[in-house]
Parts: sequence; structure tokens; C-alpha cells
Amino acid sequence: MYLVLAVIVLFLYVTFSSWLRLINEAKRMNVPGPTPLPFIGNGYLFFGGITDFMDALLRLENKYRGGAALIHILSERHLVLSHPKYIKGIMTNPETITKGDGYAVSKPWLGLGLLTSTGDLWRSHRKFLTPAFHFSILQTFLPVMIKNEKILLTKLRSLADGTSFDIFPIIALTAMDNITESTMGVHVGAQSNSESKYVTAIQMLTKILALRFFNPIFKSDMLFNLIPHKIKHDKYVDIIQSEIKSIIQSRRQKIIKEQVTGRLQKDSTENEIKSRNAFLDLMLLSGEKMDDESIKDEVNTFMFAGHDTISSTSSFCLFCLSKYQDAQKKVLEEQISIFGKGLQRETTFSDLQQMVYLDCFIKEALRLYSPVPFIIRKITRDIDIDGLLITKDTNVLIDIFNMHRNPEVYEDPLTFKPERFEKEVSLFSWLVFSAGPRNCIGKKYAMMELKLILSTIVRNFHILPSGIEPKLTVALVLTSANGVNIKLKPRGNLMI
Repeated sequence: MYLVLAVIVLFLYVTFSSWLRLINEAKRMNVPGPTPLPFIGNGYLFFGGITDFMDALLRLENKYRGGAALIHILSERHLVLSHPKYIKGIMTNPETITKGDGYAVSKPWLGLGLLTSTGDLWRSHRKFLTPAFHFSILQTFLPVMIKNEKILLTKLRSLADGTSFDIFPIIALTAMDNITESTMGVHVGAQSNSESKYVTAIQMLTKILALRFFNPIFKSDMLFNLIPHKIKHDKYVDIIQSEIKSIIQSRRQKIIKEQVTGRLQKDSTENEIKSRNAFLDLMLLSGEKMDDESIKDEVNTFMFAGHDTISSTSSFCLFCLSKYQDAQKKVLEEQISIFGKGLQRETTFSDLQQMVYLDCFIKEALRLYSPVPFIIRKITRDIDIDGLLITKDTNVLIDIFNMHRNPEVYEDPLTFKPERFEKEVSLFSWLVFSAGPRNCIGKKYAMMELKLILSTIVRNFHILPSGIEPKLTVALVLTSANGVNIKLKPRGNLMI
């Protein structure tokens, strides 16, 4: 009896002491926010789950205006920023490149790739990999994408009868084919075999990571190990890692064989590296700059980032084309001016560079439907950002989604107006690909793929509204609880 009482007293003492520390630290930072409760902090704000997460952030920011609000999830301190003046200070500071605690749940899959690493390791890998995204290399991926877009067109023609359907899972498989061939030089055939073990493993593991990322209880390895998801998680990780290791070994043996037969010089020149058609080849040809473990981590990171984000961006851009018919007409007119009578010919890299209005359209669509609604950085020492004290161990949540819809940042923010991007927009007001030293390394690749997908579909189909508004939610990337629904009809002539 006394032992039980002692344990209860100890628990209450620890909980109360922890709560007092939260209160004192909040006073020191002097940032507005709701008072945390003992043990759960402000976790009650997010009891609606993932589907209510974006609305919960909006309610918070509407209540505590000024672009900064402090909340606590259990004992973790989170500073929510939604104004460019604060966001710029975080993104440009070389000492704030460490990702937030939540990203740790992805390490069994992504290891220490560009998304999860920090410090000198991140800097060295970033410096080494950046040239791989030069325009001269990106152009070599275009034939792969065109081939996969033809498969997509065949699928869409079977659905182009004017009835509503969810475009998200269809585009997701196209994005999977594109990124696997671009990254590894391997065709997994996701569009024709969506039930392959590798494709299924990536899709299911992504869902499990979303559960862990947004549930503070399951972030704990100790608690996560007690639920059935853990067994599935490990199974999918094993499938993915085994497949990647096998591909790396196969590609390495191929390169060695080419060296032996004289088809490839051992001291590979810059031109040879640029001629390769997969990021994996570029890393393998780098000599001793990256070991197999690092290569595996970066391949997995490219696969993860290049699959989900393109699925989200393409789907919501198509939704916007369906909803805003005047904008779709302007996109089509631009396509006609570029392709002329050869509207069905294959797209060239030069064609993509001429799609100026489509570029503005994409930027406006992604302003409203940012594929990564927020990012989190971990503060490793006390810093001052524009008069705002941020103390060590604070997780800074940069709320891109609501910043993009903030009337203090964009005039009439809920009006769809691609023309607003005809002139220069502040770098830290449009954060679809982040900004600063830790911006998205693949942004040029993503825009190339996105333009190709939209151009191909617009030239072949009239995209019509389904009448179903998406119920926005987040599962690592922006998605919709009720699908991203559109209608298609074959474009028998060039009139909308």
C-alpha cells in the first residue's frame, strides 16, 4: 500500500516539476500561446487527429496573431511560425539546419540521407550531390518520363468518360515509375504492376511513418514496439533495403564490367558522369566519396521524397485545372502556341522552358496546396530571430500551408490568380521547395516532371470539375481524406 502511494506521489512530483519547467521556459521565450496542461501539454488541441491537424494549426494562428505561437505536445516545446520575417531567420541561419525530432522515425528506412542528416555529414553530401541536378543531367531523364507518361495516358483514356474519379493513386504510380528509373535506372513497372512487393512496401511504410510522425505516443520506440504495426514496419523496411542493396550491387558490377571491357574509363570524366541515366550511377562513379551505406540512404531518400511530393503536387494542380476553367484555357493556349499543329508530338526540354504561364499556374496551385504543409527544425542553442528568443531544444514548426494563405503575405490569398507570379515574389513567401541552404535539392527535377505531366494531360483531355471539394489532410505530404477527384473528356478538338 505504501509502495503504491509512494509511486503515485513520485509520479505527481515528476509531472508537476516537468510542468513548472514548461511554464518557466515559456515565460523566458515570451511568445504567446495556450497554457500547457500537466503531462499532455497542449496535446488536446490536436485530438481531432491527422484529418484535423491543418485546421488546428489555423485555429491556433487565428487566436495568436503575429506569426508566432508557442505550444507543447507532452513535454516537447514547439514554436509555430507563419510569417516570412521569422521564417527567413530560421532558414538562412547555418546553425538551424537540424531537422526536428519527428523525422527520427524515418531513419530505419532513410538512414542518414539528405532529409534526416545534419552537420558536416549533411553539408558534404549536399555539396557532392548538387551537381547531379544540373540542367544538363536533368535533360537525360526526360525520355524516361515521356515513356511513363504514355502509359499514364493509356490509363486515363479508359477513365475519360466524364465520370468522377480520384486522380491521386493513379499519378502516384506514374511518379513511382519516374523516380525509380531516374534514381536507380530500374523499371519497377508500378503502373502495370501496382502490387509488386517493392511498390507495396513503399506505400505501406509511408502510411506507418505518417502514423508515427503525428502520434506523439507512437514516436516512442518503446511504445511503438508494442503494437502490431511494428512487425509490418520491419517487414517493409527489410523488403525495401534488400531491393536497394541488390540494385546497388548489380549496378556496381555493371560499371566494373564496363571498365574491364574498356567501355568506361576507370577515371571517369565529367562528361561520362553526365551521360549516365540514373542518380545511382553518378554516386557509384564518384570513387570513394560515398560508401554503399551512404549511397543506399540517399537512394532511399530520393525515392521517398520524389514519389510522394510529385503525387501530391500533380494531383492538386489537376484539381485546380478542373476548378479554374479560365486558367485551364490559358494553359492550353500556351501549349498550342508551343506545339502548333504537332500537339501530339513528344515534348522536348526546350518546350518545357517555354511554358511560362504553366509555370505561374503551378506556383499558384502549390501556394494554395503546398505538398509539404510544414517543416520542423530543432534548435540546438539559444538564438534570437528578429527579436524573438528561441531557446535550445525547441522544435520550430514552419507552417508553410497557412503562411501561403495569410492575407498579410498575399493580397486576397484565397483567390486563384496565377498572374501574381508573373513578377518576382519574395523568396521566403513561397516555400513549396523550402528556401535557404536546406532547400529542396530536387526542385528543378520536380518542376520538369510536373510540367511534363500537366502539359501531356491538358493537350489530350478537357479536365472538368467533379463537384467534390477535397478534405485536406496531411500524411507526410498534403493529401485529401476523400480523394482528389476530377473528370476527364477526350479533347477531340482544341476548343475548351
